[in-house]
Amino acid sequence: MTLPYRVACTVLRIFMRLLWGRWGSNCEFIPDAGPVIIASNHISNWDPVLLGLACRREVHFLAKQELLRNRLFGHVLRKVNVISLSRGGSDTRALRRAIEVLKHGGVIAMFPEGTRSKTGELGKAKSGAGYVAHTSGATIVPALIRGSDKMWRSLVNRGELRVTFGRPVPVHGASTSETYRDVTMRVMDAIAALGEERARS
Repeated sequence: MTLPYRVACTVLRIFMRLLWGRWGSNCEFIPDAGPVIIASNHISNWDPVLLGLACRREVHFLAKQELLRNRLFGHVLRKVNVISLSRGGSDTRALRRAIEVLKHGGVIAMFPEGTRSKTGELGKAKSGAGYVAHTSGATIVPALIRGSDKMWRSLVNRGELRVTFGRPVPVHGASTSETYRDVTMRVMDAIAALGEERARS
């Protein structure tokens, strides 16, 4: 784990503990070694932070390039493993960088929907997560984030704030766009199932 990432995690964990107290997460489904994609729903700008803090391994993130345009803030984000991503279409440079990280045994966090959900419901996913998983040979772990869209409200009422990881989704099939879509859709189904399990508990 790089020094900037370790420092950032330490500071943010203290910040989270002081303001929000204990918040839940589980990470038994994340392999201790080898390439991993964490594929999550996306409801708040806090989501990458929560995924990074919930995972015991160092995580790399794909983030919209607008966040890195400020020279100082962009420099800080790059130091904590943020990869610039153009959301206007297929950003092959960013995807190649993500695959490179994975082929070196790293962890990438991805949001298959490509943007935040304004309703909290899962939206239509793009096939990028399936493509990166299939091309890199990475394990793909679904994740469900709850409560991050109400973080500041939670300061008062201590609402639920949780990251739940699920069992890895198998990646198989020929290297085709149909396979990439199928993998991504099965990941989205797994994320939805995590929400249903949480609602029943």
